[in-house]
Amino acid sequence: MSSPERSKLLAEYSDVRFGDARLEERLARMLPLLGARPGDSFPEQMGTDADQEALYRFLKNSKVTMDALLEGHRNQTVDRIRDRAVVRIVHDTSDFVFNGERDGLDTFQGGVKGFSGHFALAVAGDESREALGILGLHPFLLKNDMKGLTENEKRKKQYHAPRKDKKSSRWETQAIETSRYIPSGTCAIHVMDQEADDYSVFSALCAASLKFVIRGEPRRLTAEKVMVRELLAAQPATLFREVEISSRSKVQATKQHPRRKTRIAQLSVRASVVKLNKSVMGRDAEFDSLSLGAVHVFEASPPPGEAPIEWMLFTSEPVESLAQVEAVIDHYRARWVIEEYFKALKTGCAFQKRQLCSYEGLVRALALFIPMAWTLLALRSLGRETTSRAATEVFSNDQLRLLRAILEKRRRMLPVSPTVRDAMLGIAALGGHIKNNGDPGWQVLGRGMRRFSEFEEGWNLRCDQS
Repeated sequence: MSSPERSKLLAEYSDVRFGDARLEERLARMLPLLGARPGDSFPEQMGTDADQEALYRFLKNSKVTMDALLEGHRNQTVDRIRDRAVVRIVHDTSDFVFNGERDGLDTFQGGVKGFSGHFALAVAGDESREALGILGLHPFLLKNDMKGLTENEKRKKQYHAPRKDKKSSRWETQAIETSRYIPSGTCAIHVMDQEADDYSVFSALCAASLKFVIRGEPRRLTAEKVMVRELLAAQPATLFREVEISSRSKVQATKQHPRRKTRIAQLSVRASVVKLNKSVMGRDAEFDSLSLGAVHVFEASPPPGEAPIEWMLFTSEPVESLAQVEAVIDHYRARWVIEEYFKALKTGCAFQKRQLCSYEGLVRALALFIPMAWTLLALRSLGRETTSRAATEVFSNDQLRLLRAILEKRRRMLPVSPTVRDAMLGIAALGGHIKNNGDPGWQVLGRGMRRFSEFEEGWNLRCDQS
């Protein structure tokens, strides 16, 4: 990690306070070691036995809390949100699984141990869809209080459970909690996937006056007992746009989301306001009925053998004009940024390979790595920047001279007055990026930045000895 990136990372922890100066000093010592190679194991990152032991003691200390570790990053995230007209708050849950015996974890399919984390990621409201940082995190374990019950008993228990005790309540709870961090003058749109398609979630968000876009079930019944898809089908469809659909491998595929090839899809759209009624399971919902915008995005003629693209989006936002409908769709498209963030956390920071034996220690480690994963993802934004911003706004002149010399050895030239994008593409080349392969992702940029950091450390060491 180069000096600018290291400084950016350290800033994410600047407001961390444990009420213990020794713990804060230990964190300050560990961060450069962890950040230099976030994907390496703890022993490889720490270097010495003493530093490694200090890290494990740190992660076992009860004064080191998740909220304290996240405070600095959250404050920095709020600063990045400030003065923006619109920001998307993307909510999603990810499971973290670990091999071997661990204390206090759930047992997932296949016998592996793990826990879940519900995240709220702030994403820029413009087309850059830049990740601004994590505003909320709720780690949780599944309650296994249904064991031994019949299906009828399970339904009754679920029906009578208070809303706050239901797993789905995390969606509105975190949206309401994170909304208090939004600076005055910024409009926040909460974006959620199909798991949040719940009348109680819709009702709670409306009661809290929060704006949202949630992907839902096209077959959901309206107050008129007609499926939303059928109600909208009575309207003429508008050709929305051509979009490139990414491939989905066998490993990534699920029953709900089958394998697919990369292709260009022609998407059409219909939109209207629909009325929904409170369901039996949503008996705790504040409103008996709600009027929401419904936007149906669909692929009318998919290639033979390919499942059609289809989104049904329920929203608090107006859907009267095509521009308003486009805004709703673009808000939902930003949801994919959180999937990239999870990759940065699991792959870039190798969180699921951490050899910690307790739930509490793993949660502390998760909070420790959250800003690092954001820093990795931020590399992607720099690598795709298309403005003419001078590279000297991010890198020092000495760093640019060093990068130029390294690239010349590889027969690749850096422009005389490079932009940020020029410099980042040069660093991506160190990570194995090939120009004809499109924009570099955060993984190749991370590799390139690590190699550049190693060159820089060697150069600085040589200068210090001369």
